[in-house]
Amino acid sequence: MRTTALRNSTLTLLVLAAVGVGCLVGPLVVEQVGYALATGENRAAREQLAKLSGYDRMSELYRAVAKAVKPAVVVVHVRKKIDMSGHPSVGDMDEFMKRYFGRSPYGNRTPGRTPGGETPKREYFSSGVGSGVIVDASKGYILTNWHVVQGADEVEVALLDGRRIKTEWVRTDQKTDIAVVKIKADRLIDAPLGDSDKMGVGDCVMALGAPEGLPQTVTAGIISAKGRTTGRRGYENFLQTDAAINHGNSGGPLVNMKGQIIGINTAIVSRTGVNEGIGLSIPSNMVRNVMRQLIDKGEVVRGYIGVHIQDVDEQLAKSFELPNADGVLVAGVAPSGPARDAGMEAGDFIVNVGARRTKTVNELRNYVAELSPGQSVKVKLYRDGKLKTVTMKIAKQPDDMLSAFNAPQRKAKAIKKLGLEVITATGEAAEKYGFDKTVKGVLITKVTPGSDAEKNGLASGQLITKVQGKAIASADDFNKAVASAKAGGIRLLVKDKAGGQRFVFIEFSKS
Repeated sequence: MRTTALRNSTLTLLVLAAVGVGCLVGPLVVEQVGYALATGENRAAREQLAKLSGYDRMSELYRAVAKAVKPAVVVVHVRKKIDMSGHPSVGDMDEFMKRYFGRSPYGNRTPGRTPGGETPKREYFSSGVGSGVIVDASKGYILTNWHVVQGADEVEVALLDGRRIKTEWVRTDQKTDIAVVKIKADRLIDAPLGDSDKMGVGDCVMALGAPEGLPQTVTAGIISAKGRTTGRRGYENFLQTDAAINHGNSGGPLVNMKGQIIGINTAIVSRTGVNEGIGLSIPSNMVRNVMRQLIDKGEVVRGYIGVHIQDVDEQLAKSFELPNADGVLVAGVAPSGPARDAGMEAGDFIVNVGARRTKTVNELRNYVAELSPGQSVKVKLYRDGKLKTVTMKIAKQPDDMLSAFNAPQRKAKAIKKLGLEVITATGEAAEKYGFDKTVKGVLITKVTPGSDAEKNGLASGQLITKVQGKAIASADDFNKAVASAKAGGIRLLVKDKAGGQRFVFIEFSKS
């Protein structure tokens, strides 16, 4: 019995010991097994990744595009001179010193002047940074934005190799926010302009530049949309991209996967002022035309047909018996110009200009602007529900578009006799000079320096309502009244935009 009990006790102790060892060693074994499994899975994932990465061509493509384009990308440094001479802060300091210290730091001399009595120049420079891209290495032409170089006294570009070169000239077009600068340097590398019309939504693009002053930054994304407008500038047809664009990127290129420039980065749409994934780029096909004119002529000459235009909705299209809303409605025709000469009328619905389909106001405006003055084009339009074609000769866009749409204005023949010129106070012209559009009379547009009219305080923008006590309503009325006057001068009733009016007698010039 004792032997059997001893044997049982020994077995029990061995079992308990085994259980105890198992409790201690078991978790370690499980952990080791789990680690082995995880390591195996990771190794398998790595092996799979190594295999799949062999199919990755995008990284290689992005790398090649960046390598090809980066040498053409420059940083544009601008300096603007600020004249602080005569700034009120000088006088403010003088008063402060007198009040609290009982004396002026300027002694007996006038604040802001030297002991000799001269006004010293107090000039400062503000600096800014933008981006640009070389588009012609042989001639040193670089594209950037108008708003980058606007008002700059000095413009300098920094190249990829570290050289900083001052520009020979800067030419700009505010209406498209395009600028071309020229430098003289060797060993330049350029990037070609591509065809922005061939880009589609979803196409891969890269933006290059110096965002926040960080040179040679490359970001990637896609074309998010085409034909975007903001209404802030005269001519817009932006490419929208989600490639990151921030302050300093302005003027840099947006390129396709062939390394071609398909846009010049110009703005972002953001509530915070920094990138939110909505960048805007001027399409290369618009850039190309503007750039060529700036280089060849120093300015941009745009086509003009002389119409007020608007987009239409479905209801408006139906009321005009139009097949659809894809076109541009003529709301008004200028008193003179290509459209008037071609017989166009308010209510005409333009669907084609030349070979170009024009579905929106923006498309029509941009396309006409690209046409050369003197060029003849056929315009397809609907009138009274019927399709017809007219031919018109493109004119040069006038500097003052507002005056071009006013009624024909005959200048007063009395310019030499009275020393002033007038136009009929039509609604738009009256509002332009600050008057109610319902006023009647003639607006003074020019006063001869040294004339009796100038001596009597007449100036451009004033309104003449009566001549010799008789109300006038047009430049023709004014001309007739002056021509019929027999005395050595004439009495005018003149009104200013503040509402004041007075009688003035102007002597006729003897010359």
